[in-house]
Amino acid sequence: MSAAIEQIEYVSIERAIPMRRVWAMPNPSTFDIPPIRSLVRSYLHKSFVSVDPFARNKRWAMHTNDLNPDTAAEHHMEAAEYLEMLATRGIKADLGLFDPPYSPEQIVRCYQSIGLSTKHFAGGIGWARVRDAFDALITQNGIVITCGWNTVGMGVERSYALEQILLVSHGR
Repeated sequence: MSAAIEQIEYVSIERAIPMRRVWAMPNPSTFDIPPIRSLVRSYLHKSFVSVDPFARNKRWAMHTNDLNPDTAAEHHMEAAEYLEMLATRGIKADLGLFDPPYSPEQIVRCYQSIGLSTKHFAGGIGWARVRDAFDALITQNGIVITCGWNTVGMGVERSYALEQILLVSHGR
């Protein structure tokens, strides 16, 4: 009996995308991880108008939000509603920071204290509405730094170009 071999076609990348892999201790506050902090700050220094809809206690961006009212963020709204509100006010940002809770477990850790559970976010962990809201807010040559467990970024169907990948390993 012979095994069928699946033919895989590889798509060539038209331009090289810089990728760096580093090791760092994990931290619940993503931007406190040294290589991530360095990357985010390097873009913030070049930015004129920045937005962070999941800011927690970081007030680094010009416009900050976090659903949890016990954080230092300027506003406390659901992320998509917050970004949509900024867009209706005519705000245009050249930098967006997209660092939502990555998993149901992280959602519980971040928001259980304010009475929300993963059921509140049922079907929403893909964060499509937040990405859509960023589309209306980010300027044509703007940048969105996305943090997560993959390198999808804003997704291939949007008009963003992948500039670089920082892969931060936390161990085993």
